[in-house]
Amino acid sequence: MTMPEAASRPPRRTYLSGPSLACDLTWILWVALKPEWRDNHPLASQILGQRDDVVDRIRTFWADVGPGICFTEVQILAHHAGALGETSPTALWAALESAVPTVPTDLALESESAEDRAVFLQRLERLKSSPTLVRSYLDLLREVWDLVDAVWQAARPRLEEAGRRVVRQLEAGRGLGELVGENCEAFMSWLPDINARIESGQPLLVVPCLFFGKSLYLEFPGLTLVGAGFERNDAEARARTEALARRLKTLADPTRLALLHYLAVTPSTVGDLATGFGLAQPTVSVHAKSLRESGLVRAERQDGRLRLRADPEALENLLEELRGVVVQAGAEVTAADESPLQAPVRR
Repeated sequence: MTMPEAASRPPRRTYLSGPSLACDLTWILWVALKPEWRDNHPLASQILGQRDDVVDRIRTFWADVGPGICFTEVQILAHHAGALGETSPTALWAALESAVPTVPTDLALESESAEDRAVFLQRLERLKSSPTLVRSYLDLLREVWDLVDAVWQAARPRLEEAGRRVVRQLEAGRGLGELVGENCEAFMSWLPDINARIESGQPLLVVPCLFFGKSLYLEFPGLTLVGAGFERNDAEARARTEALARRLKTLADPTRLALLHYLAVTPSTVGDLATGFGLAQPTVSVHAKSLRESGLVRAERQDGRLRLRADPEALENLLEELRGVVVQAGAEVTAADESPLQAPVRR
């Protein structure tokens, strides 16, 4: 190979993808700031709805520096710390804290409006000047993420697989616009610039997010980030239905279902059930334990004997959840899309 030939070779395209705790955290914070978005993000809304006090702290934390504007500085700090792909909360908090003293406050942030850029850089300046504010900031992030960590970690394998699938498709020649969605006018308007950066050798990071509805495009020094959410029939649906599936699995055993049916009419002891059903008492005890752990049966001590009875409220809640998952989801079904990601739109 001659030197001119080497010089004329186009830069290698670099595609990266995977889950990002920082990106999903930022979206949770953004939904908290936008009550009007709640209906479009049922999983995030359900979780945030349990803690109005946390939502209030999110809304007032930056009351004097861009109130109502998203917490993009989280992603700026994570990028500066090399932690955009971090999935451990403990590791991310440490990375964010270590990034504060050295993060630049003159970043171009070309994907942001001039007004939003000024807000994010001002917030970084405030954090750099106040260790007390940094501690309060990290405490808030920890408290918010504690609400969603179990759900997100359970969905993480699906997010990782979606990331691998995106990289394979990009490397096979599928266009970013085709993968992320050609029906988004805002994203398509940015796409020529994004593609030019990719062609010049700048890495592209596509982040499949659990809590996203749609929306994320950020330009960092040396990295283009596009975040996009799963469709409802993928990770979000799985996370929303895990607890329901466990209870349904309990009832999939015909003996347990028969015992539950009997207990709905006749509260009984384990001994009574063993006699009535012709089962060994240890066998009935195992079934009763499963039904109690699922919340469908409760135990009450009467006259020194532990009686089991079906919990009608728990049964009704189970039926309502199942109805919501199956009937409501069926009403929301839209045409299937081959892409594993939804199109981003501008915040």
